[in-house]
Amino acid sequence: MADEITQKHLSRLRVRGAPSSIPGASGLVGSYGFEEIQRQALRALQIPLDRDFSIGELRDKQTKLAKLAVTQGLQTIESPMISLEADPMEQVPHEWEWTLLLPIRGKAQADEAANITVARLHGGAYIETLTDKGFGDLRSLYTYFLGEFLPVRHQQLTRPVIYHRVVAGLESDDPNKLTLAVYVPFGMTLREPVRLLTREEI
Repeated sequence: MADEITQKHLSRLRVRGAPSSIPGASGLVGSYGFEEIQRQALRALQIPLDRDFSIGELRDKQTKLAKLAVTQGLQTIESPMISLEADPMEQVPHEWEWTLLLPIRGKAQADEAANITVARLHGGAYIETLTDKGFGDLRSLYTYFLGEFLPVRHQQLTRPVIYHRVVAGLESDDPNKLTLAVYVPFGMTLREPVRLLTREEI
């Protein structure tokens, strides 16, 4: 049974496709509920994460960004985003780079001593989806949207950056117990969608 916060996010997503995308459904795999949204470009404070970052590191670095925002008199306009700077269909996991971003408004300045820079969250069209299985489910989610869903619609990842937000579970140290909202940037493509060959064609 989904908790109140998770259910709120699930209920916001439009239900399409296989039964596994139905809010509150369990024991089914293969697709995810989603909504197509437009995001505005935002400025953010940014700090790098280790490739194998722990939830403890994530909490600590969120606190660092929040403290710097307060020190500089910045307005926090969204909760932090975790950015995967890679295309999961083209790059292997040991090449993936992760950063943490805190969307802000105001005259932000970098803090070199704390390894914090001023960055930008890209605007544009996104698929917003949700998983309550934490980081362990991301490869399945990426495979579905990037390998199946977008190609069939003649769409593709517009840039090698995928955003994630922890919706629930940050108090746990288990990365697979988090509920994550995931934002996949997409655009049209002229490339033919991936197609499985039939036995007769092989």
